[in-house]
Amino acid sequence: MTEEAFVEAFQATHPDLVVSAEVLNPKRVSVVVKREGFLHVSRSLRDDFGFTHPVSGGAVDYPKENRMQMIYYLMNPESKFMLTFRVDLPRDDLTLPTLTQVWEAMSFHEREAHEMFGIEFVDHPNMIPLLLPPDWRGGYPLRKDFKGEGIVE
Repeated sequence: MTEEAFVEAFQATHPDLVVSAEVLNPKRVSVVVKREGFLHVSRSLRDDFGFTHPVSGGAVDYPKENRMQMIYYLMNPESKFMLTFRVDLPRDDLTLPTLTQVWEAMSFHEREAHEMFGIEFVDHPNMIPLLLPPDWRGGYPLRKDFKGEGIVE
């Protein structure tokens, strides 16, 4: 399946859940989905579209837009193209179902996003600290408004 064919099929399969879908470059596609259909779409990407290889995940903070975006990178080994799978979260409600239910390998990436950005992954099986020291005094170091450990304004 070509990148263009995937975008068309993906949008047709999830018309009410897709915010955007576009070909970025050869072998690179980006999709943004609504949070309310996030887990359903994730399973469809794996089962219906062949994105069986989870590569990475992380978050981006957009404080001026009052949102964060969780980004997952998935690979389809047959078509050899990479999917940038995104979902927007309002900064005052940073909850998202865990993708460990779909791709267990996303566990470490979600743990990192939790520690660094404060995103809560509902039903994550092992949300123990990964990067920060046990005596960490608080704050999320990769948020753009982070002032320093333990500093509250």
